Amino acid sequence: MAGDRDRRRIFWARWRAGRRISQIAFLAVFLLLIFATADLTGAGYDAGNVTRVPWPVEAFLDIDPLALLLVFLSTWTVPSTLLWSLIVLGTAVFLGRFFCGWVCPMGTLNHACSAFRPTLSTAARIRANRPKPGHRIKYYLLAGSLLAALCGSAIAGLFDPLSLVTRGIALTVLPVIDFVAGGFIGRMSAADSTAVQQISDRLYDGAAGLLVHHNGLLVSGGLLVSLFFVAVLIANRFHPRFWCRYLCPLGALLGLSGQRSLLVLRKDESKCTNCGKCEKACSGAASPLPGTDWQRAECDLCMNCVAVCEDDALHFAAVGGLGEQVADGPDLRKRHLATGLAAGALLVPVLRRGGVTGPEGRPDPACIRPPGAVAEEDFLARCIRCGQCMKICPNNALHPALDEAGVEGLWTPVLVPRVGYCEPTCTLCTQVCPTAAILRVSENEKTGARGAALVRIGTAFIDQGRCLPFGMATPCTVCEEFCPISPKAIRLEEVTVTVDGRSIVLKRPFVVPDRCSGCGACEFACPVHDQAAIRVSSAGESRSEHNRLLL
Repeated sequence: MAGDRDRRRIFWARWRAGRRISQIAFLAVFLLLIFATADLTGAGYDAGNVTRVPWPVEAFLDIDPLALLLVFLSTWTVPSTLLWSLIVLGTAVFLGRFFCGWVCPMGTLNHACSAFRPTLSTAARIRANRPKPGHRIKYYLLAGSLLAALCGSAIAGLFDPLSLVTRGIALTVLPVIDFVAGGFIGRMSAADSTAVQQISDRLYDGAAGLLVHHNGLLVSGGLLVSLFFVAVLIANRFHPRFWCRYLCPLGALLGLSGQRSLLVLRKDESKCTNCGKCEKACSGAASPLPGTDWQRAECDLCMNCVAVCEDDALHFAAVGGLGEQVADGPDLRKRHLATGLAAGALLVPVLRRGGVTGPEGRPDPACIRPPGAVAEEDFLARCIRCGQCMKICPNNALHPALDEAGVEGLWTPVLVPRVGYCEPTCTLCTQVCPTAAILRVSENEKTGARGAALVRIGTAFIDQGRCLPFGMATPCTVCEEFCPISPKAIRLEEVTVTVDGRSIVLKRPFVVPDRCSGCGACEFACPVHDQAAIRVSSAGESRSEHNRLLL
């Protein structure tokens, strides 16, 4: 008897260790892909030498069933890469929320942060792990998200955990690491000691692309992204796995999909001593205690309840027959469910009330989308705000939108030329979008070479009041020199002006609209420090007939 108990204890100890290894391994792979993306933009990076992304950096987003549903309901199309998510959905049908407890990197981070909670008594920990009415919120959020998608908006990507963790790591953690590591190496390089300077050079060569970005990692408008991500992690201090239990729409989807899964928790109430160890160890708040209703939709198959039960009162087994009742579904209030559906249905027309995305609306000039982006309405129906395109941009040119695209476009990618410009020969961002919000674009299309139609994301305009040759009779040809298009989209006109009796020959720039791609290189290079004298507007973008250059 004692031998059986020892073998059982050893088996479940190995099982729990295997789960921890699985969580750590998938999180490590996720982080590796994040840093592998950054490595493409390391020291000495030349966008012209990188024609494709060598790593499947969007792999975790490709297996996201929630992204698949959002895009399908909003566009009635399915990008081929998202078909991989059917594997996760199929796994959920058989094993429930297995993905949440064993694979999901956001779930692993929440689980790790939950370990930093204050030490609680056994009774308090049991109460913290019991089902609560608030756990239903994620189902209402899922319902509203799907109905919003049906109305043509993928705004629910803000709450998709895989988008959240990708966006959070790429736009919060990486910039912090870049700032700290770059500052440390910069201080070493400024030292008087030649040996220290040599060490700093070696450190930079080794860290470039992984810890230090060659163009910096300033994230314009990234403060809200950071605050949201950090708040999700901090919330675990007050409620274990707060996001997973209360708000995660993907977890709700997988839980509902696995409501009739093959595995069922069987309870022998005659053996139970009501010690409470199973509820204390439960990571999903699924109420495994005998005498209570097991919440199948909340269980992430951690198996902690079976592992800690010394009375052998709990065990998982296959469903006995087709008609066997596995567990009751989540107790959803019809009134609250109707409220969630109504909120999702009303959200889209309310957000679009100003006509920002309609054919009669005039977009914000600063809403400059990446090359290959589809028309704005379709773009908002597809973009899940994952941040992949922002993360992979070698010039740090793409940033999360605040008000440039309206409320519905929050955290969608926009080009900020004053921070970085769109490299003409780079097509990396067009290769990593998991939802086809950004279509693939060839280098010829970006440069207009070999007879290909030039992909235009906007048009440059000269502010003559701030332009040095126009407004201050000061020679300057930086914008023309920096224009990467061939033949150049910025030309020079030689004029002679008289200042204080002196004749000055100036070369004044002007833009050739048909050649301008809106890459922003001119605005990036403009020597006027604050607001550039030449600025890019979204007018004239080739993706939309409604945003012509001229009315």
